[in-house]
Amino acid sequence: MVSLADLDVAVAHWGIDSPGGAEAVAVALADALDCDRVYTLGVPDAGTREAYPDVEFYDVLEDVALEPLRRVQADLDRVFEYALWEDVDWREYGPPDVLVTSGATTRAVITPEETLHLNYCHSPARTLYDRYHDRTSDLPSLLTRPVLRYLRTRDAAVDARVDGYLANSEVIARRLWKFHDRDAEVLYPPVAVEALTALDRERGERYLHLGRLDREKGVPEVVDAFEHLDHPIDFVGPRGDVSDDTLDRIDRASNMRNLGFVSVDEKHRLLAESRAVVFNGVAEDFGIVPVEAIAAGSACLARDEGFPSLFVDGEVGLRHDGSVRGVREAVERFEADPFDAERSRADPFSEDAFETQLAETVTSRYAAFVERFGR
Repeated sequence: MVSLADLDVAVAHWGIDSPGGAEAVAVALADALDCDRVYTLGVPDAGTREAYPDVEFYDVLEDVALEPLRRVQADLDRVFEYALWEDVDWREYGPPDVLVTSGATTRAVITPEETLHLNYCHSPARTLYDRYHDRTSDLPSLLTRPVLRYLRTRDAAVDARVDGYLANSEVIARRLWKFHDRDAEVLYPPVAVEALTALDRERGERYLHLGRLDREKGVPEVVDAFEHLDHPIDFVGPRGDVSDDTLDRIDRASNMRNLGFVSVDEKHRLLAESRAVVFNGVAEDFGIVPVEAIAAGSACLARDEGFPSLFVDGEVGLRHDGSVRGVREAVERFEADPFDAERSRADPFSEDAFETQLAETVTSRYAAFVERFGR
């Protein structure tokens, strides 16, 4: 019987440039597998280091040949990432019995033959697959299509290097089967369910939007909707790719506030005291925010796409179509009969559930690997 304590496990994440959801999962993987280091490309920003002070983010570029050139390549977004990861020699780091990679380009690693490679998939690269047409529909993005075709070929070529997949939701398991013909075990990302359910629920007057201010988070539509509503809303999260005009409209509106990045404790307080949470992410892979809202007892007005569409129902919130009118009508429906979410529905997404399933999966798959091939 293999135990986690018997194994040398390593965790690698494709790049740390801000403390987002994928980064939180990478750190959670390391914590659950008793790893004090996460291998990554480049040096994390100050915000990430501050958010995760107990984890060492080790820059693998320090150990590759032609380091100055490789750092230039690493700055060119995803174009060279497959090559950078496959040039990492894992024999220099152990080698590990099990390598758990997080993200799409880390799948390119070439591990020693005695190392089991598991990938935690947040999503197959969306610009290469399910969002390809949406993200390349106008100039200048149309001109990137030849490069994306090359990257799609590259992405498909490295898939065989993964010995097994973990997917963050049933939506991602479906995408892996659709685009790579690979089965995956669903392992939900860990959410601080225990901490959130322990909070007293006091429904206030202000709605809450939580997450990066991105167009694909549906922020412009939410702003449009609340410009025509009398209800107040707070936006919490770092700026993404929304326009200056969208931010200006939030600042000018008497019923909207942009609070920016807040501490975990402040986020939890806002969730517990929100009137309801508005979530408008486009075809979200998982969507931690709706789960956090439900754990805090706040109803979630969620876009009827992606994973939130599979579990947000009348017991925990309302669904809408993501349009300005859809968001506005969801708020009006909620105001006609306000309610709190059934908090127990968030239990399957707890940190304990994540840690238990991950440990069982890693040990059982490694045991099967050794039984089949020997050590």
